[in-house]
Amino acid sequence: MTPDDGAPEDGPEADEIELLAAFDRLRPQGSLQWGFDDAMRRLSERGEGTGAAGVPWAGLPDDLWERGRSARIGQRFVGDVAGVMASILAADARAAADAAMDDRLLAAWDALRYLAARLERLESRVDPVGGRLDEPRVPVPEPEMSVWTDVVAGWFESPDPSGPVIVGESGNGALVAALERSGHRVRGVEPRGREVWSAFADPRIHDGVVLGEVAEFLATAADRSASGVVLVGAVDRLDLPSKLGLLANAVRVVGPAGTVVLLVTDQSRWDGSLPTVARDLVPGRPLHPETWLFLLQRFGVADPQWHPSSDGSMHALVGRLAR
Repeated sequence: MTPDDGAPEDGPEADEIELLAAFDRLRPQGSLQWGFDDAMRRLSERGEGTGAAGVPWAGLPDDLWERGRSARIGQRFVGDVAGVMASILAADARAAADAAMDDRLLAAWDALRYLAARLERLESRVDPVGGRLDEPRVPVPEPEMSVWTDVVAGWFESPDPSGPVIVGESGNGALVAALERSGHRVRGVEPRGREVWSAFADPRIHDGVVLGEVAEFLATAADRSASGVVLVGAVDRLDLPSKLGLLANAVRVVGPAGTVVLLVTDQSRWDGSLPTVARDLVPGRPLHPETWLFLLQRFGVADPQWHPSSDGSMHALVGRLAR
């Protein structure tokens, strides 16, 4: 059967394309740690092409003794001596250059090594036990997004052609589907593979969901590339610096007249869903709605509104950026 007979063209399906894209985004090569390790490796592996050895000395010019009558007389009297002296002086200069290069390489190595040690000391203040608390990973409460599914589309104006509404994290896809039903273009971001693959099979979702961390997705998105952002899940779990970075990138990506929505778990529900030890040791916990109102205003969101859910489980903070 030929393509003209109606047979589907060969090629990857949409879920396969997203899987390949996820592998590309999450590959270790190109990460900050990989780049640092690779630079240190290249500094430590000085090859034959570095320093003076990279440009071998070619000796005296071939036409040196052909530059006039006095040059030819000089060749007769001191030609061999001049060649030997030139070789000695060139070797000495090249050795001095190599020694200076060795000193600079050693200084660069030490500077990077000390800088890495200082960064590790700073990072240890955030994670003093070196990640040992992540195994087994403590399950944090799932956000109750269902309480806002029927009203989320009303927080956004009519579909904006400037860009999609980004929903991160998209979870079971209910918020994505609700926004699509209202005519919005939507891009979901979800770190859990199972949820992403189920979204591809969900007939309610058309624009799709990408596999990744919402903080990384927003950090790499272009300025003013979205008409709105809905943040849920990550805004509860992340520590304070990461929360602020997430909000800053959301505002940058949305741009003027865009809408920013934060769906935040109530602290009493969060605390009641975790064991005492986990509650004390997890990196982050939800901020109070009053705190989010303060931060939204500081980041340029005009007149943010606080909407508590009917059951008190989740708060919605909604604001629009000034035009």
